[in-house]
Amino acid sequence: MPIEFNQKSGIINIHNQKISYIIQILNNEFPVHRYFGHYLSEYSAAHRLSSGNHAFSADISKEFPYSVTSIPLEYSTIGSGDYRIPSYLVKNEYNQLIPILKYAGYTITDKPINCDSLPTTVSKEEPVSTLTLHLIDPQTKLKIDLNYTIFENSDLILRSTTFKNSGTSVLSLEAANSAQLDLSSDKYKVLTLNGTHAHEANPSLEPLHSGIQMFHTFRGTSGPQQQPFAALVNPNTTEFSGEAIGLALVWSGNFETAIEVDQYKKTRLHIGLEPTTFNWQLKPNTSFQTPEAVMTWSDKGLNGMSQSFHQFGKQLIPKSTNDTDSVINTWESMKFDVSETKVSQFIKDAHLLGLKTIVVDDGWFINRNSEHGQLGCWVPDQNKFPNGLTPLVNQAHNLGMQFGLWIEPEMVTENSPLYKEHPEWVLNYRGRTQITARHQLVLDLSQDVVRKHLVQAMTNLVKENKLDYLKWDMNRHLTQVGNSWLPNIQQDELYYRYVIGLYEIMRDLKQNCPNLIIENCSAGGGRLDFGMSSYTNQTWISDLTDPIDRSKIENGFSYLFPQSIFSNHASVSPNQQNGRITSLKVRLQSASIGQMGLELDINDLIESEKETVKQQFKQYQSYWPADFKDANFYRLNDILFSDKITWLLVTPDKKHALLFYSNELASAVKVSQELPLHYLDDQMQYELSTGEHFLGQELNTVGITIQPPVKDFETNVIFIKQI
Repeated sequence: MPIEFNQKSGIINIHNQKISYIIQILNNEFPVHRYFGHYLSEYSAAHRLSSGNHAFSADISKEFPYSVTSIPLEYSTIGSGDYRIPSYLVKNEYNQLIPILKYAGYTITDKPINCDSLPTTVSKEEPVSTLTLHLIDPQTKLKIDLNYTIFENSDLILRSTTFKNSGTSVLSLEAANSAQLDLSSDKYKVLTLNGTHAHEANPSLEPLHSGIQMFHTFRGTSGPQQQPFAALVNPNTTEFSGEAIGLALVWSGNFETAIEVDQYKKTRLHIGLEPTTFNWQLKPNTSFQTPEAVMTWSDKGLNGMSQSFHQFGKQLIPKSTNDTDSVINTWESMKFDVSETKVSQFIKDAHLLGLKTIVVDDGWFINRNSEHGQLGCWVPDQNKFPNGLTPLVNQAHNLGMQFGLWIEPEMVTENSPLYKEHPEWVLNYRGRTQITARHQLVLDLSQDVVRKHLVQAMTNLVKENKLDYLKWDMNRHLTQVGNSWLPNIQQDELYYRYVIGLYEIMRDLKQNCPNLIIENCSAGGGRLDFGMSSYTNQTWISDLTDPIDRSKIENGFSYLFPQSIFSNHASVSPNQQNGRITSLKVRLQSASIGQMGLELDINDLIESEKETVKQQFKQYQSYWPADFKDANFYRLNDILFSDKITWLLVTPDKKHALLFYSNELASAVKVSQELPLHYLDDQMQYELSTGEHFLGQELNTVGITIQPPVKDFETNVIFIKQI
């Protein structure tokens, strides 16, 4: 049984055959954290907790010989003597903080939480066990459930918190984190991912220090600026060895990750909803469920941590009978200037090159010839498509291709018919001039009528046009998050309500169109998180298509997400975003690690280049879906200390592997390097696409010889197979 409770000692061992997470119910009052790491069959709790009763410590009771500001609590607040960062804040009818809740019992089930309004985090095929610790405040009848779901076959635990008001007065929930982790040391570094538009997912590794380190967003969406993720790693941890604890929030809105090193050099980490932009009026006989946080522990370095997150991400992705193993998008070749004639020729040209999916980007709908054009009315422009989209869709389908469209359904412009008819449907502050971004306003997804309209509009668009694919974009962040229908005291609920409204729309659309492929996009990778991964099949990870910089972005996102969701397209050279000149070979090879596609005008290619593209896609379609889409992905270079990107993709049976590496600047000093591969089978004999033969042990330990680049910005791909 993966959850064991020793009633005598109060020790709870949440475990599988790989990891243990151990809690103790201290004095039958407070759940405290005792251990997270390798699986332990027994835990004696012989090492005592320090009382922590120093100057300024508060006394809880004569029977409780500990200071709550020094013990490793599982979930805590301020106002009762714990002076560290609080994981929850709840106020009663007198506007006073409710103190730390005490233990009141537990429940163990074999079911996940899977709250209806939040992303489904456990697939039906995954065996799990869930522990719920029940806490209670006898005076207000506030109940808090701490939920822990452990996967039987993965180094993963899901954490979340449920608040229940069983009293008679409205309670004000002012902070609600999903998980808290108190550790007995401060000897860690924190790994985070930060960035901006076209420069997403930059890894940052910083030592912990006394005080608080905080990573958050107020933008209404997870955003490229900070990823809802943090990992605590030992100072000697590398990609291949050492301990790492990773936490990521399954959420697509405002979040906060905070880490505090206290006066005793102990560490507290919590992750959850950003409290400045959050409040929830918890009415009698209602409950509130936080998003889930997924937590993992690894002693196999950052690659080990990433493998666990990849497993989690793969089982999140919606199932579909459609696939998108080669896409061509109109944006970089046509921008807004799309038409029936152009797209028809585009389909013919793409088919000759062996591409399988055509996506018409922005500009296909009425009155949309620039960013100033309308958003909100998703009807084909009769001037550009006099016969509608049906002839083009049929043309693609008759050639064995799929057809998709770009949409931005969360947005509306003031010049659109939708806004003129329903100005009350947008987020706004009463009596204030509305703030636009990219000339757009944001629809209020907290309103049921808005959600139903969008589900119906998108469903009609897909079904009437027999679409296979939607690229779902979001090109601005939230401002003036208010409306006129929600009571004044509940206005701070809107950031949360917006996100769960989005989830409802996407869930209902998927139910209406179960085989629809949805590509997640927010000006690139601006909303790539585990929340969106639950409803979308892949993600356009950046608007930057330069192969060198995009590989760095993919490398950063790989700390959390599997390569199977990365949408990568080869584009023109010089690159439209940064002007870099790279060869067609480099652009195609870089795009091939993920969902490969093209983002260029085929007519600009000479015949030899067309043949190169055709052969590359033919090769890609022969190996990617069958072998490497769901392969294990490993980083072989530490990008924090190297300008080289090196990846190894290995099939689960280790019979096939793909090595990808790229260099930035060439050097006059030409020195070859040995690159150990680490993750092949030691006992298997392998053949490389170079014709060489090696035992796996030699490739893992000594490595493969990487020749120095002869010019800037080179890449190479080597295939490895068992013989």
